[in-house]
Amino acid sequence: MINFKNLALTTLLITSSAFAQNSGIKGLLINDASIGVNGLSYQYLSAGSNVDFGYGLKYSKQISPVVGVNLGYNISTLSNDLDTIDFNAFTVNTTINLTNVSVGAASNVLFYLSAGFNVMNYEERAVTPNIGTGAKYSLTNSLDLDFLLNLNTSSLTPETINSFMSTSVGLNYRFTKKEVSTEWNNPLDAMYGDIATVKTEIEGLSIDSDGDGVSDAFDVDNNTPQGVAVDGKGNALDVDMDGIADYADEDPFTARGVQVDAKGRELDSDKDGVANSVDIEPNTESGATVNFQGKEIKGAKGAFMPAVYFDFNSSKVSYANYERLAAVASLLQANPNYKLKVVGYADAVGNSENNHKIALRRANAVIDALTSMFNIDSSRLSADSKGEEAPLANESVKVTETTADGQVISNNLTRMNRRVEFVIE
Repeated sequence: MINFKNLALTTLLITSSAFAQNSGIKGLLINDASIGVNGLSYQYLSAGSNVDFGYGLKYSKQISPVVGVNLGYNISTLSNDLDTIDFNAFTVNTTINLTNVSVGAASNVLFYLSAGFNVMNYEERAVTPNIGTGAKYSLTNSLDLDFLLNLNTSSLTPETINSFMSTSVGLNYRFTKKEVSTEWNNPLDAMYGDIATVKTEIEGLSIDSDGDGVSDAFDVDNNTPQGVAVDGKGNALDVDMDGIADYADEDPFTARGVQVDAKGRELDSDKDGVANSVDIEPNTESGATVNFQGKEIKGAKGAFMPAVYFDFNSSKVSYANYERLAAVASLLQANPNYKLKVVGYADAVGNSENNHKIALRRANAVIDALTSMFNIDSSRLSADSKGEEAPLANESVKVTETTADGQVISNNLTRMNRRVEFVIE
């Protein structure tokens, strides 16, 4: 059972609190406040009652998105077969905005509960509690259509007014525009909207367009080819830091700082098979025999020629080695009396018998390349294998480098031992 005396005191307390939050008339009228005119109807709940009409004025103040206060002044009549009362009434009501405690409600309609009391002045004065429900429809940015149905109980004062029902339909003018009105902006919608935004942003972090394992949000390069190893920023790895990513680098172990071509191969300006960075004579004539420093040798017996290197467990001649073979072919073409022993080598991984076999396959693969691509007579070439017997590099030593983004990459020197060398006979 509702204690309407307590309800009346609570309503007065909330009302005075609302007014205290704003200083002066300007704060009361402008900050989330509205005024309105109402058409009213009144009717006793007992038999033999009539429907009477009246009018009124209303001032509304929204304290929070949920709680508001209405002050009103109404003029009307209550009548039945026995009596007629003409009255004016001051009304004080607290409202609870139901729409703003739910999510996703219609943006132009809100529903509310109302509770308070009327101070009714006629020949006597009576205080009658009321409770009701209402709805508002937003017509424009400043105008609302307001409907309210109230149940008014018997008076709290000695003067007797029986229970009656009142209905009002009004037009409210809001001083605060709808887009910033506390009453018309549901904080739950804003909160859930923020949550949805955060969820979308989080889901966005899982998008990885190029499938390199680095989210697009942090990926500097969203177009790395499928399967390419990348660093923490999504850049394709470039172990030798020559500016050519490893997946496109035909020689991924060039020395730090040397000049390379578009395919990552170190430049060899005179095409003698000795890279510019170690070539003491970078302008030797085509076909000249040079040593490992690129210096021309007079009398070529036992002279140095560029080695050909192989991937692990492979005897396939990579494209990166074609320029080295071209240097060898140029020497043979310029010196038709030269014959070469093509010697294959292997690293120490696996057993020595298999390493001897794969080293021989490498030598024969180089001979096939020289004969098929550079038209060198096969009778000038002979294959031999040293297997793992004559390593060029110490395989237990590891070379450590730090990439541009701080990653430490370590490699051993086994590739240097997987090679084919040439000896002039």
